[in-house]
Amino acid sequence: MAVCQSETEVAAALRYAHGKNTQVTVKSGGHSFEGFSSNNGGLMVDLSGMKTMTYDSKQKTLKAQPGCKLGDVGKLLFPKGRLLPSGSCAGVGLAGLTLGGGYGLFARKYGLTCDHLIGVRMVDGQGNVHDSDQQPDLLKVCRGGGNGNFGIITELRFRTVPAPKSFSSKRIRFRNLTPEKVGDLAKLWFKATDGLPGDVFSAFVLNGTQLTVLITFFEPASRQVVETHFGPMAKDAWKSEPVHVAPTERAIRRYYGRSGPLPFKNASAGYYKSHADIASVIPRIAEQVADVSGTVWQINTLGGRINSHDFAKESVYPHRSYPWLGEIQAYWDRESRATKCIENVRAVQKILLGAGINKHYRNYPDIEFKDWERSYYGDESLKMIRQMKQRFDPADIIRHPQSIRLES
Repeated sequence: MAVCQSETEVAAALRYAHGKNTQVTVKSGGHSFEGFSSNNGGLMVDLSGMKTMTYDSKQKTLKAQPGCKLGDVGKLLFPKGRLLPSGSCAGVGLAGLTLGGGYGLFARKYGLTCDHLIGVRMVDGQGNVHDSDQQPDLLKVCRGGGNGNFGIITELRFRTVPAPKSFSSKRIRFRNLTPEKVGDLAKLWFKATDGLPGDVFSAFVLNGTQLTVLITFFEPASRQVVETHFGPMAKDAWKSEPVHVAPTERAIRRYYGRSGPLPFKNASAGYYKSHADIASVIPRIAEQVADVSGTVWQINTLGGRINSHDFAKESVYPHRSYPWLGEIQAYWDRESRATKCIENVRAVQKILLGAGINKHYRNYPDIEFKDWERSYYGDESLKMIRQMKQRFDPADIIRHPQSIRLES
């Protein structure tokens, strides 16, 4: 392991690995769902100590090292009335999130995290340092091209956006649901989330036989829209909570997640163009989720500014036209349950694949995706990432089980 505190040390580690023809994987301080930060017999470059951040109040930009986490970013920016559109979990690493896209509660209004990336510094597979100010195509591929493919990012530069003064949320809860009832509620939810204002986010969270519909928004005019769109769902709910309003910085902490180790399997469950994509299999998915406790199927709203033509032409993130993204999770408290929980995730994935769902979010990898390169990147973006691989790491020093390979 190379525990690096500076770009100079990262470059030295890469030169060493290149000279020894040794595999390199990268850990920037957050997590990898499939353990891609680790390797067996190679060199892990640990960047978790590189977590300096600076905010330029004149330019309203953020400069951050790769070891920074989202909770640290919020702690710096919120008191200044700014935010970086990103995920909500405090322990997520900023670098990995950004390089794979990065969505969250503010993405529909402002775009993905990678859309606010304005510059990077990177060490390539031979230990050479590059800055995207001199190589604009490098910046484009870092906007959605994934991490661990062709270089190690040592600095990220972002523009920020104004943080709203207050943030509102609402939950609608259901329990003891049959698979058929889950199907009916999913139809209502897809209808409710179609055409929402950009500041409104919603998640459909099925845990066993219980369903929670989360709704968040931060513009006052959206409150009536939320009540109108989700009113039909609330009628049959076990509990429809009133809207909760709080200062944004405090409100966001509700979504920071738990800290410390947590055994789980979490993976993309596909992008959806419409309810029709999965309507026929939702009852089967609901039955499978209920079969093993600790299994969660969640659908999140995308769309809005994520599907911006201007952002699309300056990035390689390929799935902007999909308004919804699914994820499948399984949690266990005893090691003896691990295999059963993981097998249940596989069962749900098999149902979705049978329904033709084969486009996936790079930041929610699944080691068992067969055509993972095209699932994550599509043909055009994949071609551009391979060009970067050829330029910056032709010896394939930086690699993990789902990093881009050069075509033979």
